Amino acid sequence: MNETTTDERETQDALLNRVLNSSRVVALLRSPFRDDSRLTAWIDHLETVVQNSFLYRWLTKEPDPEVVVIDLRETYTIGPFIELLDRLVETTYPYWQTSTLRRGVDRLATLSERALETRPGQLLLAAFEPPEPPESNSDESDR
Repeated sequence: MNETTTDERETQDALLNRVLNSSRVVALLRSPFRDDSRLTAWIDHLETVVQNSFLYRWLTKEPDPEVVVIDLRETYTIGPFIELLDRLVETTYPYWQTSTLRRGVDRLATLSERALETRPGQLLLAAFEPPEPPESNSDESDR
């Protein structure tokens, strides 16, 4: 058997880390996911917008302990509709992967990302950002 000792394994890991850290290809692949990249900032912003949305808060709210939860997939009225949607997604997904529409949407996303780097794009983004919540004064709440 070819067993490696812990020291040999640590040496191999150190060598691998050194090679990966000095690799330009690895650096290029990691660059969109750095903490200071635009993609990471955009994903963080999107996450904040989604988490502050009414629908997200409503869907993730802790259930009331007195509420009975019903699995709609097991009902006679909604269950078939959900099953139909599941089958529709499973059937159309392979076509979506190779569709011209998907390529167009991907291209539009790329162009939108480039447009956000411009001054008009920044102004447009600022126009659609939600406003800051007003500060509440304890004096006004006592009235």
